Amino acid sequence: MYLVALVVPQLVLCGMVLCEPAVLYKMKNIECLGVAPFSANPVCYIKPINWNKAVAHMDVDLLKPLHNISVHIQIFKRDYSNQYQPFLVDVVVNLCDILSRRNFMPFGVIFIKISSRFSNFNHSCPFSGHLIARGAYVDETYVPNCPLGLYKINITIMENYRVKRPDHAGGFVWYVQAMTPVIRKKHKN
Repeated sequence: MYLVALVVPQLVLCGMVLCEPAVLYKMKNIECLGVAPFSANPVCYIKPINWNKAVAHMDVDLLKPLHNISVHIQIFKRDYSNQYQPFLVDVVVNLCDILSRRNFMPFGVIFIKISSRFSNFNHSCPFSGHLIARGAYVDETYVPNCPLGLYKINITIMENYRVKRPDHAGGFVWYVQAMTPVIRKKHKN
């Protein structure tokens, strides 16, 4: 009985690992958008690391300080007709509330964890000056497994006001491929 109690959980774990392949999120392309009164000189590019990973490098100069930042996160999935269709996520998150720990929306927390790891976007509001991100990628530990395919992550940054409508301050678009890891075959000499 003791042996069965040891072997069965190991078989179940082994079966889960063998049957369910790990999903990696590889960046395919990136676009940056700056809006004249708030930001200038947006620069974005992708640097491939290997077959399974590519990282993004982003720079932007803020012309006005952003005091109350909201982020509109949208995820689209490419379908069989090569068009991006909405996929599960379309949410607006106030980042200043999350940074000051007044709000714990899951997508906002994921955005903060990923962005604070790779950028200087890791302190409380207001934000001003030069914002950078080096070596950014979608970390599999923060994001649940999604179906394999191509995704478009559209992130729009807005400045909120109490009296008037929010102003568009900029944004960026990540094109990401959900894929199984590419394993190189080793040739025998």
